[in-house]
Amino acid sequence: MSMLQFIRAEVDNQRSMIGQQQQICSGMLDQIKGYVPKVQGSWIGGDAEQFAADVARKLVPAMTELIAAIGGINLNLSRAAGIIDQADQKARQFADGLGDQFAQI
Repeated sequence: MSMLQFIRAEVDNQRSMIGQQQQICSGMLDQIKGYVPKVQGSWIGGDAEQFAADVARKLVPAMTELIAAIGGINLNLSRAAGIIDQADQKARQFADGLGDQFAQI
């Protein structure tokens, strides 16, 4: 029996929740991008363009990096689960081979 089978449902649940968080962050970024023209349109003073530039130069790349990092968590969690599955399969094959050898004794 696989060691990960005991927690497989929880691992899948966490992957789903992490994916939802990634989608939430993407939605927030889209909202922020949508607010910039609104703020620029109602801004009184000369700093509206600087505000838009700061958002584009600082906030958007940081949010994009966060979204990618969250996606990386899921990618690495999937890889880890795959490694455990492979290890379990190899251990099962090894145990089956030992059973065959003991049966011949």
